[in-house]
Amino acid sequence: MADTLPTPPAAPEPPTGPTPTSPSATTGTLRPVSTGPVPAAPGKGTARLALLVAAVSLVVALVAAGVAGVALVRSGDESPDTVAAPGDGASAQATAGGDAPAAPATTAAAAEPSPTGTVLGVLSPQAVYTQVYKDQELIPQVTRGASAYLDLNEPRVVQQGSDKDDARLELPYNSTVPVIILLDGVEGAVVPENIKDPQPEDCADLIRKSPVPPRAETAAQRELIMCVATSQEQAAAIGQRQRMVVLHVIALSSNAKVSIQLKAWEAPS
Repeated sequence: MADTLPTPPAAPEPPTGPTPTSPSATTGTLRPVSTGPVPAAPGKGTARLALLVAAVSLVVALVAAGVAGVALVRSGDESPDTVAAPGDGASAQATAGGDAPAAPATTAAAAEPSPTGTVLGVLSPQAVYTQVYKDQELIPQVTRGASAYLDLNEPRVVQQGSDKDDARLELPYNSTVPVIILLDGVEGAVVPENIKDPQPEDCADLIRKSPVPPRAETAAQRELIMCVATSQEQAAAIGQRQRMVVLHVIALSSNAKVSIQLKAWEAPS
């Protein structure tokens, strides 16, 4: 039997699709490609750190704004009090751009001037007085046409009035009893009968409580006792301190001659 030759494999069929073209056959223009390194995209850790920093900055800004607002409110509502240190006589300094601060309030009430004008030293019951004379007697005589004046600082009777006088005696037309009139700056009070020997402290209290009105006429009748605080301005003009005087009418004659007994204390400065 004859050998049979094997059938050769069939040739591959040509592709039926479009024939690929070479790069030189393309009609479009190709863009050059950069040969540098390509930047890497940010990682997740970097993004989280950026967000955390931004959040912290926002919180700090909010806290600062809150503190500034509180400080502004407090500065508008509360002004710091200026308190002088004990024993420091310097005045408080004015704040920058503002008026000088008002004097700080104190717990003790400020000393008010006497309603009658006498200095505090005379009216204070705790004041210490120094006796300057006692058992001095003056015997002024007045008529309806002539007055007599008393200088209680010396003491003496003055026939012609001057700026050193403390009281004037005159005789009213409708009376036989002279009257005592305290002059400008001089104050006094009538001592009640239950106080037989008034002291400066008694006089200060009486002048404070029941002073005689200015230019009032007090009858110089027998046993009259008056407390008289001399004029501070007048005493300073003659180089003396103000005095507290007890004036006691011990006798009165029919011809309007008055016997007056005096004692006086120097008031504290």
